[in-house]
Amino acid sequence: MSCNRREPNDIERKITESIRLSINERNYDLIKPYLSKDFHFEGSDINTSFTSLYSYLNFKLSASISKIDVNYVKDINDSLVFIKGVKHYENYDSDDLEITYKLTNEGAKITKINRIRPHKFPVITRASYKNEEIFGDDPVNNIENLNVLDNSTADSISNVGYTIYYDKELKNESELSLILFEHLDSLLTNKFKINNIERENLFLTTINSNNTVIIGKNRDIPWTMGLYESDSINNVNLTSKIGHTFSHEIIEGTLVQKYNLKGYKFRWFRDGLSEYIAYEYCKIIAPKEAESYFIDKRLTAASRFAKNGNLLDWRANGPIEHVDKGKLYGSEFIYYNEVGQYGRAFKFFKDLFENNDESLIKILKEIEEREDISNEELLEIMSEITNKNITKLISNY
Repeated sequence: MSCNRREPNDIERKITESIRLSINERNYDLIKPYLSKDFHFEGSDINTSFTSLYSYLNFKLSASISKIDVNYVKDINDSLVFIKGVKHYENYDSDDLEITYKLTNEGAKITKINRIRPHKFPVITRASYKNEEIFGDDPVNNIENLNVLDNSTADSISNVGYTIYYDKELKNESELSLILFEHLDSLLTNKFKINNIERENLFLTTINSNNTVIIGKNRDIPWTMGLYESDSINNVNLTSKIGHTFSHEIIEGTLVQKYNLKGYKFRWFRDGLSEYIAYEYCKIIAPKEAESYFIDKRLTAASRFAKNGNLLDWRANGPIEHVDKGKLYGSEFIYYNEVGQYGRAFKFFKDLFENNDESLIKILKEIEEREDISNEELLEIMSEITNKNITKLISNY
């Protein structure tokens, strides 16, 4: 062993063993004493890393580690230490393990790990939480406020391509969900001639929390909804949420996957059309909610923030270098959702297509028949079919 490399000491053996045991026993408490508040996985930020770690340690299908061999330890400076080793899995090929930890007044604290799961082990998470409750100034402890849902352990029912996972108390609500999704399929197929639908799955849970993450091994990971009140209130809340939110996500997913409208350059079209069709659907299953959510709230936002940037420049929730090099239709790219883009885009599509299903159907058919389409080509198609200058028209919203 070279002069700047050495054998592991007791502290380093305890650190590597804490990783192995925390995974095998699915117990965050075993690694928690060794985590620093700035812990992260290589190539990932702190918040994402804590979410990924905590989710994986609560995942029934996580891959057990049979042993960890430490190749060497290297002192980077007086307080920072690097550990190089190999993880041996019971059912996967061995994989490198790289750990950086620092010596503090509270003991050894891990600052970085390259990866804890096997190289070819897929993990997908879908999270909804309040940052200040899950991370804040103390992510090591606060991450335990996150509720991890594992659909591999839940009951489920399926029909017409949808799967509803549910806690055992919510069987009736799961059956209602399938009925509501069947209505959505019928609307998309019969009214809008959308036949190739990108269906989503749903997990219904009794957990009363704003902080949840669901974990799985493929992209079919479900959306999550908490239902923890009486049956009648649950049914109203479920119908409303499917009416205006989950329907939107299914429509938008269809536009991305089946119509190839990927990327932020098409966000104005995807989100605007998804809002409009969700409104048409919500009018059927929850008319009062449709009036409140879309007419009262969305159209109010559309009026309040009218012409606040050009909708064709609607991008992400912050600058993205490779996206922002694209063409500008107004004076600047639009970021964030608080300035009424959803309302403005909804109003544009509602005004354009509410009494003109035939034109919308033709536009969708044109898009579907093309393998690839630019934003300019999409605008030309819409202009030709509606006999309106769409680029000019949308600038008025």
